[in-house]
Amino acid sequence: MGAKLNVPLPSKGLVVDRPAEYVDQRGAVNIKNMEVTRSVVQKRVGTAALGSSLAERVQRIFELQVGSSTRCFRVGLTKVEVLNKSTDTWASVAYAALTGTAEDQVSYAFPLLSGEKIVCYTNGIDAIRKCSISGNDSLLGGSPPKARYLQAFGAYLVLAHVIDSGNNYYSRVQWCDTGFPETWSGGNAGSQDLLEDPEDITGLGVFGNFLTIHKSNSIYVGQLVSTSDVFRFDRKATGVGAVAGATIQNIPSGEQIFLASDGIHLFNGITAPLIESPIQDELREEMNPAYLYKSQSVFVEELDEYWVCVPSGSDTEPQTVYKYNWRTKQVYKDYRASLTAMAIFLNTQEDTWADRTGAWDSDTTRWSSVANLSLNPRIMFGTSAGVTSERTSSSNNDDGVAVESVWDTKDFTAEDFGVPDIDRMMRWTGLELWAKGNSMTVYYSTDSGASWTLATALTLSSSDYPTDDAPLNSYFDVVSSKIRFRFYNTIASESFTLKKYQIEAKLREARK
Repeated sequence: MGAKLNVPLPSKGLVVDRPAEYVDQRGAVNIKNMEVTRSVVQKRVGTAALGSSLAERVQRIFELQVGSSTRCFRVGLTKVEVLNKSTDTWASVAYAALTGTAEDQVSYAFPLLSGEKIVCYTNGIDAIRKCSISGNDSLLGGSPPKARYLQAFGAYLVLAHVIDSGNNYYSRVQWCDTGFPETWSGGNAGSQDLLEDPEDITGLGVFGNFLTIHKSNSIYVGQLVSTSDVFRFDRKATGVGAVAGATIQNIPSGEQIFLASDGIHLFNGITAPLIESPIQDELREEMNPAYLYKSQSVFVEELDEYWVCVPSGSDTEPQTVYKYNWRTKQVYKDYRASLTAMAIFLNTQEDTWADRTGAWDSDTTRWSSVANLSLNPRIMFGTSAGVTSERTSSSNNDDGVAVESVWDTKDFTAEDFGVPDIDRMMRWTGLELWAKGNSMTVYYSTDSGASWTLATALTLSSSDYPTDDAPLNSYFDVVSSKIRFRFYNTIASESFTLKKYQIEAKLREARK
C-alpha cells in the first residue's frame, strides 16, 4: 500500500554534521544560493552593477554618514573612489596612489575631528588617511604611526598592530589625545603592548561600552578609566579570536560574532563558544587557512543574518558565503565568485517600475518591500576584478549572469514513514509539490548524491502556489533503501519558491 510523507516549510537550513539519513526532514545537506523569507525557501535575489569597474581589486567598501548626508567609498590597491548615488557613477577622491597589495587588508574607522565625524582608513602600508563628508582625502595629521587596524572608541581613535619607524609592534594598541585624532603625543595620547600572550593582534571591535582586541587565542577587553592610564585591558582566555578583523560584527543578541580558525564564534564578554549550528565541521575542514585573513562579513538586519565569506578548499579568494540567522540558528550558503569586499550602504534612490528587469507576472518579490525603498540599507559587494554591485530584488541574476540555486534534501528512508528499519527497501513513485515562480527542475539520487537522475522539469505559476488539491507532480519509479531530492534552477532571470512537498512511496521487502 502506498504512503505519503508531508514535508511542509522545508527551511531548517544546512546540516552537514551527520549522515544524510539522520538529518531533520525539513533540513538540507547541500544549499547553494537559496534564501529563506517567512520560513519559505526560494532562489536568492541577484545583484546589479553599480557604475563602472574600479579596474583593480576592491579591497574594502565603507560608508560615512553625517546627518542626512552619506558618502560611500571603495578602496582598491592604488585607488580610492566615492559613489554618486543619483547617477551610479564613481569619482576619485584620493590625492595620491596607495601602494598596498592584495595581502594588505584595509581597515577604517569614524572618529570625530573638530566635532565632525570623518572616516579614517589604512592598508597598514601607507600612512593613515582621512576624508570628510565633502572634499578629497588627505593624510591624517599629527604624524600617527602606521597600523593594520583602526577603531573609533569614545573620544579616541585607536590603532592596533602598530608599525612605527619601520618596526612592527604586533601586540601594540595606541590611541590619540582625548577628542583629537590628529594629536599623538602629550595629553592623554598613549599606547600599551598586550603581551600576556605572544600572538599578533588580528582585529578590533566595539562591544557595548568596551573595546575588543582580538588575537588568535584570546580576546582583550578594553575600557576607559579615570586615571592617567586612560585605558585598562583585561585578557579573556577564550581560546580563540578573529582570524580577520573584517569578520567581527555585533548582533542584536548582545554578542559579538566572528570567524575563528575553527568556525564561527559568539563572544559574550567572557567566553566565546562556537555557534550552535551543524555546519562547524564543514567550516573547520574546508576553510583555506592560508587565506582566511581575506574573509569578509556583514550583518544583514532585515534578514537577521550574519554573512561571512571565506576561502574554501583551494580558493585563494573568499567565495563561499555562510549565512547564520541568529534568531533561528539556521545556516544557509551562497557562492559569489571572487568576492573581496562586503558592506552595508544606505540606498537613497527608490526603485521605479522600470527598474524591474524581468516580466512583471514572473516577479515573486514584494513591490511594497522596504528593500525597494529609499533610505533602506543595502548590501554592496566588491570583487577581485574591480566590479562593485548591490543586492537587489529587481534581479535574479548576478550582474547579468544566471544564478545557480540548489536545495538538496536529506536521504529519506523507511524510518521517515514510521517503519523502524532504516535499511528497508522502498519503491519511490513520485513527489507532489507546492511551488511558484518561473521554473524548477527536480532530480533524485539513490546513492547519497554521488549521481543524480532527472525526474521532472516543472513550469511554475508566477502568481500563486497550486491549490491544496491540485499540486504539481513529479513522477518516477525507483526501488532503493534511500532517496534524496534536488530542487534546482540555473536559468537567467528566473526564480522559484518552494512551500512544501509530499513524497509518495510503497514499502518493499526487507534487505537481505
